[in-house]
Amino acid sequence: MAKKKAKRSARFKGIARIDDPGRHGVGWYARVTFKGKTHSKYFADGAHGGKAKAFGKALEWRDTKERELGKPRTDRVIQAGRGRGGTGVTGVYRSRDSYVVAWTPEPGELRREFVNIHKYGKAEALRRAIELRRRRERSTYGRNLEGKKKKR
Repeated sequence: MAKKKAKRSARFKGIARIDDPGRHGVGWYARVTFKGKTHSKYFADGAHGGKAKAFGKALEWRDTKERELGKPRTDRVIQAGRGRGGTGVTGVYRSRDSYVVAWTPEPGELRREFVNIHKYGKAEALRRAIELRRRRERSTYGRNLEGKKKKR
């Protein structure tokens, strides 16, 4: 029987539990990454009135920091930057004989579709993959997330 993978709660995005009483203590570590820069803060249980209160402070800090930076509040994982495929389009990368289109329709859920390079040729397969990614963005997020990025 296959094990069912546990979904991580969406409200924990950017918040991690630190349980190491011998070295660094116990508490919550909050992290916000936006435009290539990471901001973080540690909330110790003892200093913030217990586990639940420290967690609440960490959530409050995360949400405040996101507003301060102008980062949209979402529980979805959205890849930023150039990605790994060198296409210059977030969520589109090359893998062997295909371009892969990836997106997250629900928090914690990853979907992928493949566009075969042998079937369409390299340029047409990339065009189709980018078009597919834009359609998935509109259906999932209600709009396109960004235009094609320049290669560095």
